[in-house]
Amino acid sequence: VMFGESVCGVVQVIYPHAARTLLVLNPYSTLIRAGVHFLWLFALPPRSLGFSHFCSLSLSDMAMEAVPAIDRVQRAFEEMESQKTLIDNCTCHWRELSDHFSSLERSLAERTEALESRLRDLDAKTTQSLEALSGRESTIPSLESAAVALVEQRRDAVISEMESPPSPPPGGTPFDVPGALRGYCRRMDSVGLWRFMVSRRKDLSVLRREISDAVAESVDPPRLVLDAVEDFVEHQEGGAVADRCWACGMLLRSLFDAEGRKGPEVSSSIKQRAGVVAEAWKKKVDERGEAGTMGGAEAQMFLQLVVAFDAPSKIEEEFLRKLILEFASRKEIPKLAASLGLGEKLGDIIDELIKTGKEIEAVYLAHESGLTDKFAPVSLLKSYLQNSRKNATTILKNGNHSISATEESSIVELNAIRSIIRCVETLKLEEFTLDGLRKRAAMLEKAKADRKRAAASKSQNKRARAGGQSGFFRPTKATRTPNVSYPSSRRQPPTAHQIPGSRHPYNVSQGPYKGPTSAPYGGAYNRSPSVPQPYYVPDDMGGHGSSMQYGVPPVNYSGYDYSGGAATGQAPYPHQM
Repeated sequence: VMFGESVCGVVQVIYPHAARTLLVLNPYSTLIRAGVHFLWLFALPPRSLGFSHFCSLSLSDMAMEAVPAIDRVQRAFEEMESQKTLIDNCTCHWRELSDHFSSLERSLAERTEALESRLRDLDAKTTQSLEALSGRESTIPSLESAAVALVEQRRDAVISEMESPPSPPPGGTPFDVPGALRGYCRRMDSVGLWRFMVSRRKDLSVLRREISDAVAESVDPPRLVLDAVEDFVEHQEGGAVADRCWACGMLLRSLFDAEGRKGPEVSSSIKQRAGVVAEAWKKKVDERGEAGTMGGAEAQMFLQLVVAFDAPSKIEEEFLRKLILEFASRKEIPKLAASLGLGEKLGDIIDELIKTGKEIEAVYLAHESGLTDKFAPVSLLKSYLQNSRKNATTILKNGNHSISATEESSIVELNAIRSIIRCVETLKLEEFTLDGLRKRAAMLEKAKADRKRAAASKSQNKRARAGGQSGFFRPTKATRTPNVSYPSSRRQPPTAHQIPGSRHPYNVSQGPYKGPTSAPYGGAYNRSPSVPQPYYVPDDMGGHGSSMQYGVPPVNYSGYDYSGGAATGQAPYPHQM
């Protein structure tokens, strides 16, 4: 249509009279007008000249008259081309604007739908909350009466227990550890409770199984546990810090649910007091300076205190962040970190763990905090596996493929594979296949066993060759003493070695290993001496200061007067029977 209008304009310039005449034919059809104008231009001469004048013109005159017309036509077509470009640009811009407004309309519609959905969810939650509140209000009288009855029952039980001293158990009857725990908890004797737990550490499995029920029977479980923690904080400089650490840690753990996520309901006064205890604890840690910091168990206790008594606002978030980053490998730390209410800072902590090569800890923390969409567990585990294999290859190359380097490289890769398998099985990551990793772990374990057998066979061959050369065992230089006989059929008994604390993770305040007493080498030597076996508690019970040197005398609690602080006429504590 635009082309037809342009042609009409050109013809009107050349033949104005004819154009005005032909407008009458069909003023509404642009194409017909353009066709007629073309016919008039090329078939008919201008009417103003007349037909006779047209026939009398020569070819040169006709050419001279056609030149201006061609120029006008050329200019008209150039103008048409510019108009066409402008129209194309306008069309393109219009399409872009139309698409943009369409996308804005769709986005607004989606946001409106999302807001309406959230409003519906909020209305539903509000309705549920109101119904729950009304239900709780209706049950308040019955709950109050039940709580009063329970408190009176426990009070009567404690009074009767204090007034009537218990009879000693008959001979041969095992000591009632659960009953003793309940007795301390009913009396709200926090100091006596943790001391009794330390003295009965050989019954650790019983303590773990019964401590939650025993603490629940106390009049105020949060206050009982807080008293024990406060005593621990005030007397950190004394002896047996490790023993108190694992005992108080077990008491704090008893306040949480079975999964270790939900803490108890605590009154506001207990919360304020817990905040003061946490601040004092942190102040003591700061006073240590570079000489000492929190250990793993102590840091876990601190976070449990903050979470259980809802006191994160009393502690700086940077301090909590450092504790999480340093001890993220402990089992309970991810659960506690997710309950601290750090919000978006948990994402920064997970990023920091990934940057420092702690992908496994990052997976656990992302799972507990609900950030698996942002931090995909499968990709993190694959990255951890690749990094561990690179580290193993680097160790092997730096050691020139020696036996020790091969062993260390195998241990690094095997530990990484086991950690990944444990993580996948714990979090139930079905999208991560473990068949290849299990085969690789079996291969590494078989190679490790083969190396051990080869080393053992070599040492046996050396001993056999040494035994064929002489008929007796030559003592070492350290044990050679003058005028002492050493028979060929006896070896010198091994001396007691001091094992460094870094070699054994379960080091608590234990006594040294008491080996057999030294006797003359010529005398009889008992092959099976009666040696007291030291008892080790699990690693999650040792805290700061637990890495003591072997050889330090153990703490003896038998001489402590547990009834020294009891009131007049109070029955002795159960463990004294």
